[in-house]
Amino acid sequence: MTATTGLDAEILLSTTGLTKRFPVRRGPLRRKVGEIRAVDGVDIAVRRGTTLGLVGESGSGKSTLARLVLRLIEATAGEVRFDGHDLRSLPDAELRPLRRRMQMVFQDPYSSFDPTSTLADSVGEPLRTHERAAPDTSRGRLVELFELVGLAPEYLERYPSQLSGGQLQRAAIARALAVGADLLVLDEPVSALDVSTQAQVVNLLQDLQRTLGVSYLFIAHDLSVVRHVSDRIAVMYLGRVVEEGPADQVYETPTHPYTEALLSAVPDPNPLRQRARERVILSGDLPSPANPPSGCHFRSRCRFAMEICATQAPSAFVTKQGVTTYCHLHTSGPVLAGAPVREHGEAGSRRIQ
Repeated sequence: MTATTGLDAEILLSTTGLTKRFPVRRGPLRRKVGEIRAVDGVDIAVRRGTTLGLVGESGSGKSTLARLVLRLIEATAGEVRFDGHDLRSLPDAELRPLRRRMQMVFQDPYSSFDPTSTLADSVGEPLRTHERAAPDTSRGRLVELFELVGLAPEYLERYPSQLSGGQLQRAAIARALAVGADLLVLDEPVSALDVSTQAQVVNLLQDLQRTLGVSYLFIAHDLSVVRHVSDRIAVMYLGRVVEEGPADQVYETPTHPYTEALLSAVPDPNPLRQRARERVILSGDLPSPANPPSGCHFRSRCRFAMEICATQAPSAFVTKQGVTTYCHLHTSGPVLAGAPVREHGEAGSRRIQ
């Protein structure tokens, strides 16, 4: 495979129509009776040295997407390209050299480390696997890695249970960077930490990006954290991306009703603004990915749903600000044509003050 050229050279990771369906089997013969559409035709791109934040409710498919882009699980359909290489078409022998450049940091650092091994053994495993480094060589590299993430070298001889959550997550980041990763997929990397520790880990990630030029796919449900770290934000709902664009544009002027609802739930530190703002309440629960609504998946909870929403999935609409949104409000009925959702007015709204 040849690397991408021109403008595409800026893109390190991209997916096109990425889909994952898990079979539902029942009965003594385990016959297939349905399927779960965990990821349903997702297109995203992560540019070199930048962060794409991926947000959505639990069950929206974020973690499944993370595993698909690293080929930890196999996709049902679609394309994943990393630095110009089609990962889905590569045999294991050709995929292995690329694996060192794509690493993952998991949500719970305690469950991602072997409790019976020291951090030196766990963090040094990628060096032994990919570089076959000698013990004396790898030791020096581990000391450098720990200093890079703000951990003293003596922590190398400790076990995971002897570290705090924030310290262990720093060690997890060091392990991901051990063999020179270009892309880190961060799956809820701070949600298991307290607020002060979250800030420390987020600041560390930003410092590492400035120093090393590493790219991040940052997955979280906390929009305030995602906005702080991301250059662009993609919002997922029931396996599909419903809005994607520059972080400030998505945060300040959401063009999709689901994004607006998510943002309305983010607390404002100013008590006067918090009391004055309106809160959008979504009706019902997240539908089952085994039986998603027809047409637009969000229509069953949307206060602006129209007849067309039940029969046709919305196509992509790109605003002048570079935001891609998937909503019929921008092309049918009361046409917004890229304007923020709030400009549609209060008709049909269900709000609390």
